Amino acid sequence: MKVSVCALVLSLLASAVAAQDKPLVIPQVEGAKQGRVIGRAIACGVPQERTGAAIAVNRQRMLAAVGAAFTEDRYLPALNDATSFEASLPKPSEAACAKAVTEFEALERAH
Repeated sequence: MKVSVCALVLSLLASAVAAQDKPLVIPQVEGAKQGRVIGRAIACGVPQERTGAAIAVNRQRMLAAVGAAFTEDRYLPALNDATSFEASLPKPSEAACAKAVTEFEALERAH
């Protein structure tokens, strides 16, 4: 069976376009980023109801993006480590807290 060069090029081009529809998600990187934001928000006094809801929404999003295995094995440990570390630090300055709350609100709106 011979495949023309044009058909092969079109097939590869279509695959590349389809791959661009789905952004690359690296679970441990996302977990660390979100954990830092949530941990800083906790340190600045954002209520647990809001931070817990943000964690639940982002966990569901990660489950949909990469599946249960990567979510449980990579995303959640990175999220927990970063959240625990940031929350254990002394309360930041008022300016840093304002920035942290703004970043947290952006995380809430993003999903």
